[in-house]
Amino acid sequence: MSETKPHIVGIGNALVDVVAPVGHDVIDRHGLTPGGMHLVEAEAAKALFAEVAPGYRQSGGSVANSIAHMTGNELRATYLGKIAADDLGGTFREEMDGMGIAAPVKDGPEDGIGTGHCVVLVTPDGERTMSTHLGAAVTLSPSDIAAEHFEGCDILFIEGYLWDAPHGPAVIETAAGYAKSAGARVALTPSDPGCVERNRDGMLGFIADHADILIGNHVEIGALAEQDDTAAALQWALDRVSVAAVTEGENGSLVSDGGEPVRIDAALVTEIVDSTGAGDAYASGFLSGLARGLDVAESGRIGAGLAARVLGHFGAREGAAARAIKLSAA
Repeated sequence: MSETKPHIVGIGNALVDVVAPVGHDVIDRHGLTPGGMHLVEAEAAKALFAEVAPGYRQSGGSVANSIAHMTGNELRATYLGKIAADDLGGTFREEMDGMGIAAPVKDGPEDGIGTGHCVVLVTPDGERTMSTHLGAAVTLSPSDIAAEHFEGCDILFIEGYLWDAPHGPAVIETAAGYAKSAGARVALTPSDPGCVERNRDGMLGFIADHADILIGNHVEIGALAEQDDTAAALQWALDRVSVAAVTEGENGSLVSDGGEPVRIDAALVTEIVDSTGAGDAYASGFLSGLARGLDVAESGRIGAGLAARVLGHFGAREGAAARAIKLSAA
């Protein structure tokens, strides 16, 4: 009976968030800017992790977060990415398995490249400083993707960050080909304005050839459309795909399947604690609604509700890692 459930496949950079309460001296010693996000090389990542491990761990990555929100009885969810055969890779695999998500993630090459991770350093003043090493995530290759992953697939969800990986464009083309052969729609999130700037031509070509659904915030979609106005960016998207959703934070979102755009109000949040992962949650709800046959307005409302839940706590997901961000670094 489970085979009749709508099936969403996500593909992206598989990461593990490691949250560690520390003193300010750790930030200084590793040459990090307090409150900043840093993309670091392997040696720097290894030195920092060795000092703060084990920390509080939680699987992460943009589309991985979206897929994680799809747990439940109404959908099947599959996540494709790449980890290493190490402790953090085990964390990623076990956590996905525990949520009932099929995650046939591949182990990376045995050359010392570890599982991609983001170390979140929390100082006593509550400031969060992030150090990210993509690690094995960027070794994902077309040979890691198989037609069997897309059996019964209704929607394939791709993150734009994949274009930054060496084999990323080929991986994306391979996955889209399998998804289309399975009769699935292909959804894309641009991920980040900087990612759009680096890969705009590739994304535009992919949208023209494969994409059916575009979802992202007004800055990301605006960067693709070269438009500052949200309504204009949405219309640009609808000239190229059949369904689009453009979020605007507290102003809600605009959604359409080719008809008159519908304004979806942001769901009520008593206190905005942290915006990390809110867009991932919105995408999860929106795509889940579409996969279940709901219209774009109802799907948008589901997305808004999930985003509001994420805004109410630290981190992209609930759990020990999110709660640990509140801890003092005593």
